[in-house]
Amino acid sequence: MKELGDLATSLLDRDGSCRDVSFEGGSWLGVDAVLRSLKESFRNASATDQEGDAILEPFPAALISVTQCGGHAHVILGEGSGLLRQLQIWVWCETDGSPFVEITFFPDDVRPGSNLKHEFLLWANDLQVRLGAQRYYVRYENASWAFGNTQQGSGVFLVSDDLTTDA
Repeated sequence: MKELGDLATSLLDRDGSCRDVSFEGGSWLGVDAVLRSLKESFRNASATDQEGDAILEPFPAALISVTQCGGHAHVILGEGSGLLRQLQIWVWCETDGSPFVEITFFPDDVRPGSNLKHEFLLWANDLQVRLGAQRYYVRYENASWAFGNTQQGSGVFLVSDDLTTDA
């Protein structure tokens, strides 16, 4: 784990931007596992495809079907009972056929607590393992961010360990 800024402060910083957790690698079975796991912690869930059409049940199988065929999906989960009150998930298919997953939330949706850093790391690491992702980057929203860039000014404040070297 490489913390490039104070994790708790960065998660709660109300600067007007959201926070993104961008995963590197993963599998479609992992996407299914992550979506099922996250959905259990939220009372409301909705998903749309690249055209804005609703993705209906069976969820997440229908979402994976849409994204594996070259589309993308946007999931909104609300009324969370855990660390986050609300979050958004973006899923699409990379040119090599692998999934790309990014989770977005706002600082106001984070439940602060004395163990925020520990709770967030447990949450994010669990998602990494479920997804089978090599690593993840937690960052301030930045539309011009180049994937994997951790230089000063990139907005990245946390980079996970690489699962392939930990095995």
